[in-house]
Amino acid sequence: MKNLKLLKTSILFFVVIAVIACNDEPKDEKQTVDLTGEWRRSDFNDEFDYRLTFHADNSGIKIQREGNDTQGISSAVTFEWATDQNILTLNFNGEIETTQYSINEDGHLLLSDISDFYFTRIK
Repeated sequence: MKNLKLLKTSILFFVVIAVIACNDEPKDEKQTVDLTGEWRRSDFNDEFDYRLTFHADNSGIKIQREGNDTQGISSAVTFEWATDQNILTLNFNGEIETTQYSINEDGHLLLSDISDFYFTRIK
C-alpha cells in the first residue's frame, strides 16, 4: 500500500513539474526594430559627419562629410536595404555590405561591422 501511494505521489510530482516546465519554454520573441528615419554617427563634429537615412520603402541614403564648410569633401550615396532577424544588408548599387544590427536600451543603433561608434536617430 505504501508503494502504491509513493508511486501515485511520484507520478503527480512529475506531471506538475512537466506542466511547469512547458510553461517556462522560451518564447520566440522577434524584436522588430524600426530603422526608418535619419541616423547620425555619434562621433560627428564640425569637421566630420556621417548619416544614414532609411526610408520606409527600403531605399536610403548615406551622407558623409569631412572638412569644414569652406573646404571639405561631401558625398551622398543611395542604397537599398533589407533586414533578416538581426542582419542588415545594404546594397550600394551592387556593392553589398552586411552587418549585425541592434538598438540598445538608450535607443542607439549599433552596426557592428560598419562602425565602432553608435548612431543616434535625429529624425
